Amino acid sequence: MKPIKRWQEPIYALGGFGPGFMYQIVMTYLLYYYRPAFSRVEMGAIVLAPAGAYAFGMLIARILDGVVDIPIATWTDNLKSRWGRRRPLMILGFIPTVLSFLLLWYPPLTGSRLGPDGHWGNAVFIAVASSLYFFFHTLIVVPYLASLSEIVKDERSRVRVASWQTFFNTAGYVLTFVVAPILFDQFGIRTTIWMLVPVFLSFLGPILVLKESSTLESDTSQESKAADVPLWESVKMTLANRTFRIYMLSVATFFFGLQFFLGGIAFMAADMMGLSDSQLGLMNAAAFAPVPIMLLLFNWLVKRKGAKWAFRLGLLVFAFAMLLFPLGWTQLNLPVPPFMVGVIAGGIASFSIGVFFTIPYAFPAQIAATEAKETGKDRAGMYFAVQGVINQFMGSLAGSVLALLLNWRLGVVVIGPIAAVTCVLAYFFFKPYPLGQPQASPVNTEGL
Repeated sequence: MKPIKRWQEPIYALGGFGPGFMYQIVMTYLLYYYRPAFSRVEMGAIVLAPAGAYAFGMLIARILDGVVDIPIATWTDNLKSRWGRRRPLMILGFIPTVLSFLLLWYPPLTGSRLGPDGHWGNAVFIAVASSLYFFFHTLIVVPYLASLSEIVKDERSRVRVASWQTFFNTAGYVLTFVVAPILFDQFGIRTTIWMLVPVFLSFLGPILVLKESSTLESDTSQESKAADVPLWESVKMTLANRTFRIYMLSVATFFFGLQFFLGGIAFMAADMMGLSDSQLGLMNAAAFAPVPIMLLLFNWLVKRKGAKWAFRLGLLVFAFAMLLFPLGWTQLNLPVPPFMVGVIAGGIASFSIGVFFTIPYAFPAQIAATEAKETGKDRAGMYFAVQGVINQFMGSLAGSVLALLLNWRLGVVVIGPIAAVTCVLAYFFFKPYPLGQPQASPVNTEGL
């Protein structure tokens, strides 16, 4: 793959904006759509699926998605085509990803066919429709992320591109957590989904700037030779990498807590803090508006203290912010309004949000690049796929546990503390990580 020019880096990074936004919409509001908060049901909102059936259906979908993630990674790492090995899959999955995303919001059973707790048929529908969506999402995202280790040749460039990706992903989270709730109040969920789905066109950015050479067998280039790693050998090499195992144990742990919190924040706002959807959007703005500034702070800390130190600090800061949210419980009758509690907690968490958005791009790319330098095997797709499989499972597990917990009216109060515990555990799990030290000089390019 040809390295991209510096002016093309933001265009490439923009590619994660649309898919990341759509994915987070699903992870945050699909449960809220099928099983509204208690206060919303009391106001007339319709329950579409039973809690247990919904949780089981989503868990099955994520397990099936995990089964196909690894073959997709091997496919993109070894693909033989005249157009290269990354762009063809990105183009192939572009339209199906959008269509399957829209399908999620149109359950077949509505109206009089629903009971007070919904209908199990809608849970079956969710299992099938979300399986399709997660499959096509993976089909485009894994090749896209894997290309990061190839389009730039040093750590500083990777961190710079990853920071651009974080910047655009922050915009996606602003749409998800700030703009979307306000639009829900005005237009409803379905109409809002249609209004926001055009942002997926951002994925055309990397499709346009990535330039790949042929990887056909007749091509004798080093790129073609280095790609041939069989599936199970690639899986074993990935799991045998001690650095990656340490990284993944920590990330999977905090990712459970992060998705648990993000999936539950709308319920916390409605049932614990007594906020409207519009107030929820404004509260979330306090968490996401400072992220660009926090990214500058994060990059400064990486240079001074190293990426490892900065990531661990982000975990502790986020844990502290999560412990503040229960103070917004209306039954405590504290002098500080629940809305202000949420604003303060969100503002504190904004540093961690910037950190959490950056590391899933930069860390695996650097691990893969380091391995490629040592072994000549470029398997970036597999590293991102394994990360995706594990995080998808943890995300689905978090969603399933959340769906069951929210059957308990006081369940919303413990969402923040549970997320805090996972971050503290991840902090200790990451201690043995051998990379991510401060850069002693410009010559050192293996710091992440």
